[in-house]
Amino acid sequence: MAQDPTDSHGNLFPIFLLALIQCFLAPITLVRVGGWILDAWYGDDKNKSKAAAAVGAVALPTDASSEWGKAAAAHAARHRPTALRRLQGLFRGFNLYLAVFWGVSAVLVAYICLAGGEVVKVFDPYQVLNVPVGADASTVKKAYLRLSLQYHPDKNPDPDATKFWTESITPAYKALSDDVARENYEKYGHPDGKQAVKLGIALPSWMFGKDGTGPLVLVSLVAFGVLLPLGFAVCTILRMNQYTGSGGVLQQTQRNFFYDFKPSMALSKVPHMLSIAMEYAAIPYSATLQDEPMRKLRALLKAEYTDVKKDPKFARRKEQHVKAHMLILAQACRKTREVDPALQPDLKPVLSLVPRLFELALKVSLTPANQLGYTYMRPTLSLLEFSQCFTQAVAPSVRKPAATSEKAVALGEGIASLLQLPHVDERVATNLLRKKCGSVGDLMAMCGGSARVEALKAAGLSDGAAADVEAHLRFVPRAEVFTASVETEGEGVMAELDVVTCTVNLKMSRGGLPARTLAIAGAAVGEGGGESVGAEGAAAAPGSWGSDNCGLVVAGKDDLPPLPFCTHCEREEGWWLLVTDPASNFTLAHRTLDAKAIEEAQRNPRGKSFELKFNVPTAGTYSLSVLLVSDYWIGVDAKWACKVKVLKRTKEIMEARVAAEKKTGKSAAAAAVGAAAGTGATTSCKKSGGTSTGGTDVSGSGGSDDGSGGGSDGSGSDSDSNDSGEGDNGQGDNDYPSDETGTEESSDEEEEYLANRKKNVTPAPTVTASVKPQAVLLGTAKGAPAPAPQTTAGTADKKPAAPAGSST
Repeated sequence: MAQDPTDSHGNLFPIFLLALIQCFLAPITLVRVGGWILDAWYGDDKNKSKAAAAVGAVALPTDASSEWGKAAAAHAARHRPTALRRLQGLFRGFNLYLAVFWGVSAVLVAYICLAGGEVVKVFDPYQVLNVPVGADASTVKKAYLRLSLQYHPDKNPDPDATKFWTESITPAYKALSDDVARENYEKYGHPDGKQAVKLGIALPSWMFGKDGTGPLVLVSLVAFGVLLPLGFAVCTILRMNQYTGSGGVLQQTQRNFFYDFKPSMALSKVPHMLSIAMEYAAIPYSATLQDEPMRKLRALLKAEYTDVKKDPKFARRKEQHVKAHMLILAQACRKTREVDPALQPDLKPVLSLVPRLFELALKVSLTPANQLGYTYMRPTLSLLEFSQCFTQAVAPSVRKPAATSEKAVALGEGIASLLQLPHVDERVATNLLRKKCGSVGDLMAMCGGSARVEALKAAGLSDGAAADVEAHLRFVPRAEVFTASVETEGEGVMAELDVVTCTVNLKMSRGGLPARTLAIAGAAVGEGGGESVGAEGAAAAPGSWGSDNCGLVVAGKDDLPPLPFCTHCEREEGWWLLVTDPASNFTLAHRTLDAKAIEEAQRNPRGKSFELKFNVPTAGTYSLSVLLVSDYWIGVDAKWACKVKVLKRTKEIMEARVAAEKKTGKSAAAAAVGAAAGTGATTSCKKSGGTSTGGTDVSGSGGSDDGSGGGSDGSGSDSDSNDSGEGDNGQGDNDYPSDETGTEESSDEEEEYLANRKKNVTPAPTVTASVKPQAVLLGTAKGAPAPAPQTTAGTADKKPAAPAGSST
């Protein structure tokens, strides 16, 4: 009998496997390639090409004589595009999986074409007897007799002839000589009539144990079907018990961070916290080879950590953690080139872990400290500040000098922000400071690029170095518009534990202010009063809305200039929104801004709005600060300060709210509660500014006018006075309110309300004018032009405070 075509054989399995792979591979490839084509033809590649060209211009420095120029030249040489690197860039990530599966498909096609396989012959009696279709019985009989003389066993003893006679000629003659069999064949294709359908399996026969491979197949099924998944599950469970989160950080590291956490942790203590990670304990330490290099490295960085005499615990730490501490500080101080060759192999394993450890440390610092979900402000800001120093390779001691005066802190912040620029060292930064350019914000606020280049050349930079700085400034972000409002939905006053919403509007741009924008702003103000306009005034000019002067749009880390001094780890630009109360060292709400949100804040002419919800604390008056903090750039943070008054949650206020909702709905609740309370309570810092509403005392400014709301300067300096001696293991006092939040004012209002109620007198609401709030770029030194406040009647003598000197 002929072989049944439905039987499994060698070629069907590769065909089946190829079809299964292509069922998924072909659509995915088409979608991916189609997306590339659509992006190339219809995507917004104009800005991408501008960013790519700008990155290429910054990657290769014009002047390679300075320390920054040498590091940038070395970085460019290491990352010079070659054919191999382009190929590696193309076949990586998801593209690598696609390439692998396409390679497997090509191998299967080659195997199918070359293997060939057995050709299955279909039984055809006319072909066997060599007679035409429809031949009569005599013709069939003559053909049969002729073949019998050639293939009959009595005539031909050849076994092949015998096989052909018995399996082909005899069945063919029977099929054509019998009328019924012949009719069945012509009708159904088989002499016996209609046959049942047979299904085959496109798998090799050895998988079914037909060739004695049954035990091997059984062992393979047990190994790959049972033991391998079970082992994978056990390893996953063990890893989950050993590691925390998606970053792959040991849980013991998280416990160490919680133990070392202090509510008043200063910037200088952040490297110590990162270095106690358990991952660093696995890095080998050779006393004979690394003791002397470690002694030299500690002497080189002695200004960046606490002396052993002041911190006896430092001397008792393991050598691996001390080494990690020193190498992290070496990166932050641009001293990695001065590290001894015996310690150079440990640089990459130590520094590559810092981004993951930083993320875990932020989670620890943002752990709720009380039932309202508040977190500590100072540790979070210290971590973000050190992340800026680590990324830009600026020493923390430069940013936070030993002097604690406001002027010294402002100068330190300004110099630190200038040191992140190409070719700028302390000498050039000091010269810029003498030229009334105390920060990177002041440098970007200069009128046009030519003025900046002239100022840089006057500070001691060459023409090529000044050109490198100007090209680098195109990527430096600035908060062009940063406003916030704190409101209680549907209510006119804020009572204790109310859920309020802080709405932040952010418009971000890149690079310095163009001369055209400054000219428009100057003309606008000149028409009004004939006064000169500073750079800060131009930043808030209405003409900047919707203009094309927002600079480059950075959509990811590939659009940012290279970091010549940060070569051992990947850094991405990150932004945080924080609603803080500096007087009590609490963060009331926080939010991370992803790359998509920042890109939209750059592209949208009106910026992007963000909402943060939190519960207000107990009754009192609070000076809150809404902070925009970067973990990548120094001196670009922004702050919005406002005052909020919270009343006691009295029975009268709650009854008034319920009555207002029953009578006129939530829209009339604000007026009813205002009449019942008999006093004005601050609900928000309106973005419009300068407006007065009945029963509402609106007050806000870019900086605090009483020193309590001016960022973190009032909550703690770089001194770490509360790092030791706390009875609650560093958790501090969780009780709210702080020293500034009292209840006497609320008590007087309640007594006044009760007295008026007895007399059936409803006091008139207090109407108070306010100063229009202005956004303040943190990190500007003293002497920088401050924004001119817009005032209403009765508030001309109220001035906003000077810009804060630090991002905290």
